[in-house]
Amino acid sequence: MENQEKKVEVAEEVVAAPTSDSKNRLAAAREYAVAQYEKIRRAAAAQFDHVRKYTQEARAQINEGWDVTCNKAKDLHKAGEEYVKAHPTGTVLGGFGLGIIIGLLLGSSRR
Repeated sequence: MENQEKKVEVAEEVVAAPTSDSKNRLAAAREYAVAQYEKIRRAAAAQFDHVRKYTQEARAQINEGWDVTCNKAKDLHKAGEEYVKAHPTGTVLGGFGLGIIIGLLLGSSRR
C-alpha cells in the first residue's frame, strides 16, 4: 500500500510541475489546431463560393424559364382574343355547351 501512495505522490508532482517538454507539446498542439482551423475555414469558404455560384446559375435558369413561359402565355392570350373576335358566336355557344356538360356531370355526382 505504501508503494501505491508513493506512486500517487510522484504522479501529482509531475502533473503539478509542467516541464519544458510538455510546454513544447502544448505549443505544438496549439499550432496544429490553428493550422487545422485555417484549413477547414478555407475549405468551407471555397464550398460556400461554390454553392453561391450554383444558386446564382440556378436562379438565372429559373428566371429565363419564367420569362419564356410568360411570353408563351401572352402569345396564347393574344391568339385566344383574336380567335374570339373572329368567331364570337361559335365561341359563346361552345362555352355555353361546355358549361351545361360540366354542370350535368357535377350535378349527377352530388346525388
